[in-house]
Amino acid sequence: MEDHPKKETNTPKGITILTVLNSYGVFLFLGLLSTILVHGIEYLTEFLLFILVSSTLYFLLLNLYFRGELWRKVVYAVMGAIALFSLFMVFYLQVQQ
Repeated sequence: MEDHPKKETNTPKGITILTVLNSYGVFLFLGLLSTILVHGIEYLTEFLLFILVSSTLYFLLLNLYFRGELWRKVVYAVMGAIALFSLFMVFYLQVQQ
């Protein structure tokens, strides 16, 4: 019996959840940027700053999450801090009005 050399198959790499979430983020923030053209936004500088900060935070936390178990804990801690800060701001802004 002859030994046949192993054939190399070019199988496409599977789509990972990281790829899907990165693609989702790109479309999400491009969609937010496109609202500048559709709607008359009064505070353009603040809106662009919001998009810049939120997109940077989104992609940073997303890619850190998939680095390993320690980074997942860091992401959970940051998300918890953001949630607590958001709750604090709800009451703070209500009292200030």
